[in-house]
Amino acid sequence: MNRIIGILMTILFLTSCVNSKESEIENPNGIWTEPELVELNSLVSKFDQILISEYKSESITKAYVEFSNRALNDMAIPDLIGYDKINSVAKNLKIFDKIWKKHTDSISNKNHFSLKYNSNYQKYLKGVGENSEMIKDYADKFEYTGDIAPSVVAFLLQNIEKIDLNNKTTRLILTIHYITLINR
Repeated sequence: MNRIIGILMTILFLTSCVNSKESEIENPNGIWTEPELVELNSLVSKFDQILISEYKSESITKAYVEFSNRALNDMAIPDLIGYDKINSVAKNLKIFDKIWKKHTDSISNKNHFSLKYNSNYQKYLKGVGENSEMIKDYADKFEYTGDIAPSVVAFLLQNIEKIDLNNKTTRLILTIHYITLINR
């Protein structure tokens, strides 16, 4: 009996170690500090919650796929209830300036932001891209164009089911990608 309990406790311990590793964002090139990683993990979790709530799904994967399919069908990023909340969170991140740059539309006087070129985030994409062909391609195209090219948007939407949506690092990149598109 004690042996069975010991085995079960070992399995539980190993499972929790694996799950905690999967639930955290990778930092392969050490770009982010621990407090910055906490902010990024929180940002992804909030975006995940918005999608899960909007698409009434218990599966993160299904929520991202439904969001992408809707964007592809509508040829526009879907308007979601939580955008104001996620935009507020993004704008208040201490690391905002390491990812995005702000600009104001001179006609509407509205604030917008886009990905910052030569930023910590761009370096991060390159580092993560060393282990992911899809992210490497994304990083290369961003480096070449200095922006999120329409072809990249279309590629991600059309291939969402081929992307590892269980990986929180991948979802971080998608979260930043969509927040950027929402705020153009």
